[in-house]
Amino acid sequence: EGAPAIDLTTLSPIQVDDTYDFWRETNVFEQKQKGYYGVALKIPLGDLSSDTARKLIPIVQSYAADDIRITVNQGLVLRYVREAVLPHLYTELKQIGLAEPGFDSLADITACPGTDTCNLAVSNSTHLSLELEQVIKEDYKHLIANSHLKIKISGCMNACGQHMAANIGLHGRSIKHKDLVVPAMQIVLG
Repeated sequence: EGAPAIDLTTLSPIQVDDTYDFWRETNVFEQKQKGYYGVALKIPLGDLSSDTARKLIPIVQSYAADDIRITVNQGLVLRYVREAVLPHLYTELKQIGLAEPGFDSLADITACPGTDTCNLAVSNSTHLSLELEQVIKEDYKHLIANSHLKIKISGCMNACGQHMAANIGLHGRSIKHKDLVVPAMQIVLG
């Protein structure tokens, strides 16, 4: 364990964009090991392509411990990152699409695969998750940093998306509309 033996004196200063500070606020935390930080990566729906994963590996090997943790909310955590390399890490993560702010926040929705792959699901939890995240990003940006509220979605009552463990949970149901049975969502608050 521990950070890679990177020579910090060889790092040239790097110019970061205006989203860096927000990313650092929402995705970076100080570890109990003094001088090291954990960096959380928001992975929508937990879907990470093999191409992106291959690009991530050398970045992790350059700036963090040679270990990637998978989180319960479908994200990833890199450990033992030195503060001096955070701007470099952010820049490289942004180039591969993994520097989105809002890890484990209201805008980081956990969802089961729903009707994409599950025979029990009655609703499309993945599409709903992506749509809700987009609404939060566009219309409620101030809530992206809110890590006290969680949204979780399950495509049925089985709770694979952990809807019962969220402040705002949704689970798939079916309702009757005239002669039709149609998919719907039930909201669970608290």
